[in-house]
Formats: sequence, C-alpha cells, structure tokens
Amino acid sequence: MRLYRVARPATRGRHLAKTLAWMVVVWTLALVVLPTGLRAVERWLGVPTWHLPGGPVAGVVVLVAASALGIRCAFAMAAGEGTPVPFDAAARLVVAGPYRWVRNPMAVSGCTQALGVALLVGSPTYYLVPPAGALLWHLVIRPSEERFLLDRFGTAFARYRDAVPLWFPRR
Repeated sequence: MRLYRVARPATRGRHLAKTLAWMVVVWTLALVVLPTGLRAVERWLGVPTWHLPGGPVAGVVVLVAASALGIRCAFAMAAGEGTPVPFDAAARLVVAGPYRWVRNPMAVSGCTQALGVALLVGSPTYYLVPPAGALLWHLVIRPSEERFLLDRFGTAFARYRDAVPLWFPRR
C-alpha cells in the first residue's frame, strides 16, 4: 500500500464518519494515553507537575478551541471527498474552511491541542510534545504530503501553497 492514496468514492457523510473515527483514535492516544502514561512515569520518578498560574483553566480553553478547529477541518476534508489520513486523501484540493487561513490546520489543531493538554496536566515531559509534533510534521510529514499534493493537483496546489501561509494565518 502506498502511503498517499486518494479515498474511494463515498458519500460526504461516510468520509466525515471515517475522519471522526480516526480523530477519536488519534486523540485518545495522543491526548489521553500518552500524557497519562508520561505523568505516571514522572510520578514514579518523583517529578513534580509544572502547573503555570491559570494553566489548567487555560489548558481546557485551548484544548476545546483546538478541538473545535480539528472538527471543522474534518467537515472541510469530507467536502473534498476524503479524509486527512494520507492513505484516504481527499479527491479534490481542499481550500475552504480553515484551509483558507493555513495550509494544514489539522497540524495546527493537533499541536495546539497538545499544548492545551500540557497546560491542563502539567506534565513536564508532555510540554515537549507540541514542539516535537510541530517539528515532526514540518520536517518529515509535510514535504512528502506537499509532493503528493503537487503531483495530484499541479498548478492549483502550487498557487494555493504560494498564497496560503503554512503555520500562521495572515490578516
């Protein structure tokens, strides 16, 4: 199986259901299992939590906002006849919704969710997850994803890539 493959034709609802199912799996692993496990190891090692003043409350707000962004991205991707999963990629170039502001709002959502969890849980080790995730996506995943999109959508993707910022939206 190739890493990047266009999703089989299906209804928008089916693509959305697949995306939401993947999100439940990934979010459970990255936002519940990983920080819980890291915090358990930290407790065993005697590492105290790093709660910033107002951190848990800010963490909930950041987590909810970033999750809402991720869900909005799922709807936009389903409208593009696919999912954000590489082996079930959208059949059409998605440039609507959050994709108007940044090229991969799912990556922005994921890294921001991790920041929210770090603030909420106060795990010193988990505070490394948001920047590590951003670096992993930026240096490892993004180049191959953008090659696939360029091969698939050609100048339409090149124009989009040149017009829409990668991480931070413009005014």
